[in-house]
Amino acid sequence: MIEFNQQGINCAVLGRLDQQAVRSLWNGRSSILHPETQLLQLSGIEYCDSAGVAFLLELVSMFAAKGVSLKLVSPSEQLKKFIILYDLNDFFVEEAK
Repeated sequence: MIEFNQQGINCAVLGRLDQQAVRSLWNGRSSILHPETQLLQLSGIEYCDSAGVAFLLELVSMFAAKGVSLKLVSPSEQLKKFIILYDLNDFFVEEAK
């Protein structure tokens, strides 16, 4: 189960972001985040697979298409393994500034 907890410009992602979660979120992906969201806090992700990573990048892409920068910050330890494996450092920020 995955949760998106919005607080102003920050949104904390908590739980498991796997293929099953992505399937359930996909059709509503354009309304998951508030339009003013700037930071997606990822330290609360306990498990993420390749479908979850692709979903996060889709959210970034959707915001970029609107001219808005969405930063993926503070990835969990498990998510850091994907970042290294797939050389995704340009998309993730270690800590929120």
